[in-house]
Amino acid sequence: MEEQEMTAESRMPASGGTAALWIGTTPQTAYPSLSRDLTVDVAIIGGGIVGLTAALLLKQSGASVALLVSNRIAEGVSGHTTAKITSAHGLIYQYLIDHVKEERARQYADANQAAIEFIASFLEENHISADFHRTVACTYTLEDADLPAIQKEVEAASELGLPVTYTDSLPLPFEIKGAICFENQAYFHPRKYLLALAERIPGNGSYLFEHTRVTDVKEGNSCQVVTGHGIVKAKHVVVATHFPILNRGLFFAKMNPVRSYLMAVKTLTEPPEGMYISTEKVAHTVRKHVTDAGEVYLLIGGESHETGEERDTLARYAKIESFARRHFDIQSIAYRWSTQDNQPVDRIPFIGRHSQLSHLLYVATGLKGWGMTGGTAAGMIISDLISRRPNPWSAVFDPNRFTPFLSKKFISRNIHVAKMFIKDHLPTGEKKNLQDLKPGAAGVVDKDGEQVAAFQDEQGTKLVLSSSCTHMGCTVGWNNAERSWDCPCHGSRFDVEGHVIQAPAVADLERKA
Repeated sequence: MEEQEMTAESRMPASGGTAALWIGTTPQTAYPSLSRDLTVDVAIIGGGIVGLTAALLLKQSGASVALLVSNRIAEGVSGHTTAKITSAHGLIYQYLIDHVKEERARQYADANQAAIEFIASFLEENHISADFHRTVACTYTLEDADLPAIQKEVEAASELGLPVTYTDSLPLPFEIKGAICFENQAYFHPRKYLLALAERIPGNGSYLFEHTRVTDVKEGNSCQVVTGHGIVKAKHVVVATHFPILNRGLFFAKMNPVRSYLMAVKTLTEPPEGMYISTEKVAHTVRKHVTDAGEVYLLIGGESHETGEERDTLARYAKIESFARRHFDIQSIAYRWSTQDNQPVDRIPFIGRHSQLSHLLYVATGLKGWGMTGGTAAGMIISDLISRRPNPWSAVFDPNRFTPFLSKKFISRNIHVAKMFIKDHLPTGEKKNLQDLKPGAAGVVDKDGEQVAAFQDEQGTKLVLSSSCTHMGCTVGWNNAERSWDCPCHGSRFDVEGHVIQAPAVADLERKA
């Protein structure tokens, strides 16, 4: 990977913070770390929407729960979402009918619609606002060639009982060719919601532990969850780390990690009501957000790419800003952030038993860009499975389905990963040397004949790490917008000092100097 510098040429947005709107407008949590061995009915690994939803439901059903979070709750992917609560997942329903038949497509639709109402009911019953607003969610096209797909999607979604309509006009500042719109969808402030879930978990034999990284799970007649602070024994374990930290189940071979970018901007005129996403290859998402205090933001995002394969991530923000200023009267950029989604090769999340050989482990992953409904549904499904209650939607999400292994996309994805691994470990002609690194620059360079990941700060201090991802050994790349080391194979991410910030890796990059 080439050396990258933090220069004016990177076209950094003129303003805007580096934290997500949701994290920047809520207090930081301070739950304790695990400090001793513990025994509970269910251990849940991960503090996003899946883990928190499952924990609350399992506790309500009478189980004792320990929720273990490597950092802080709701500061991972669930804290970096667009926060759309919707069943409008792109053009998915005709695809599902064609590939898994109408019964399974209906399960997918019903699960996501039920998730919307679960969130709405929880907020209403507990007198919490969390900036929750009902609105419309539309997928639109700018191209005549995509109109037939839009129209087929309207027919398919209608057959499944979803509240959809077709339109050729939207309140956007540009013309569209056509759109499918879902009525009575919603948006909210996800962290206000998730913090409310979290408050209800500790007590009566249940626990919530932050800064407690899980490194392994040993399965026998019961499970032992291994952390650096002690062992949690549990009858069941839920792996809800966005990308599973355990390789059993082979999810690393069934999903493609993708990063995308988002800005919360202030506009001079009232933003359009609703939530919108395009069918373009490089899609754009637009939605209004109104806070409880009456502040109005416009969220604009997109510019997705495979994790670790973009050398200038700052340029992605610049492109979103350009799109925003081209179509809207932007007053200021209040926040900017990025997120990561796992795209299953067959477009269906994996929710249920972790693998055919794991009878006590459960997993939820591959939620694509629709984690607010998908994650809520996952928590509901896994709670039912552990409690041995029938669940009407679980079949379509079964992690042990065989469809991915028959997919051309599955085969091509894993050939691509293999090629990257081989390329990264072959000698190349021209090498960047550590001594050539400039202040404010980073990259994979040569140090005494060894390939390393190096960063030099503006004062000239060099930080040298192993360039091999601790998950499966692929070479990491520098993300200049987030100042992180990202793995292009399976999406693990590490901060500038090599500490894990995104699974599946659980060990930090080795310090070299």
